[in-house]
Amino acid sequence: MMDPAARRASEPHLAPVPDACYLCKGVRLRLRHRARGGTQPQGAAAYNCTSFGHRSHPPIWGCEDCGMMFQWPLQSPDALLQAYQDVEDPLYVAEKDNRYHTFRRVLRELGPGQGRTLLDVGAYCGYFLDVAREAGFRPEGLELSRWAAGNARSLGFTVHGIPLREVAAKGLQYDVVTLWDVVEHFADPREELKAALKLVRPGGRIYLSTIDAGSLLARLMGGQWPWLMDMHLFYFGRRTLALLLEEVGFHVTDVRTYTHIISADYLLRKVGASFTPAAPVLELARRGVPSSWSIPFNLGDNMLMAAERPR
Repeated sequence: MMDPAARRASEPHLAPVPDACYLCKGVRLRLRHRARGGTQPQGAAAYNCTSFGHRSHPPIWGCEDCGMMFQWPLQSPDALLQAYQDVEDPLYVAEKDNRYHTFRRVLRELGPGQGRTLLDVGAYCGYFLDVAREAGFRPEGLELSRWAAGNARSLGFTVHGIPLREVAAKGLQYDVVTLWDVVEHFADPREELKAALKLVRPGGRIYLSTIDAGSLLARLMGGQWPWLMDMHLFYFGRRTLALLLEEVGFHVTDVRTYTHIISADYLLRKVGASFTPAAPVLELARRGVPSSWSIPFNLGDNMLMAAERPR
């Protein structure tokens, strides 16, 4: 059996303390949030888009120089890939109509389709692909979850079931690449965004949404911020995400908040999972609120960033 010291040397992501900041390589690191467990299912279910595992996470470290926050230690890339492939998330399907509302809203940021090619990374069940096709794009998806990719393919789309770097190695290029709530799940965002750069044609654009760890709400809530979760490996703010995009070769053109459309029932369930003392009251409220009510949800702690690949 390999001794612990040798294993840490061969698998640095398992070291108890990170050597340096993931983003800027600075060494002034601080443990921001100690590990916390929860009552939600682990394994692949922890990586469901609709996971209720709020405030259940490994240790989260922060860089005193650039502000980047990240989980440490990390699972191995192979273990993460296996978990993502095994994800099944029927609640996401139950929220289908509101996902379509969300994507139709965000599609306005991309401009007219006009036959432009598009790759949606983390396409999940294909709902954004469907919206993009309606708007005149020629979309394809990339999705690791076998269950979700099957749902997307049933809508008639080409869906790549392999990691981003492997799609980039094929030499494919697109006018637009989108990553909706994906970059925070990558085991190595830098390498994934380098691959994304190869997939964007010169003059083309990438659009990303992610939670904003530098937002006022996140800073005020600290360790009570509900988006501190097992499935979120990296916590970007506007500055840190822009720094990484610029580093790999993109030019950031726009950043703004991102709005999700969700049902009242789903919102009450999420709030109940985030603030468990209030869960019994919220459960009573669920019985009196029409589950079909759709609510635009934006507390300023989700961001949308656009960037261009220079010609």
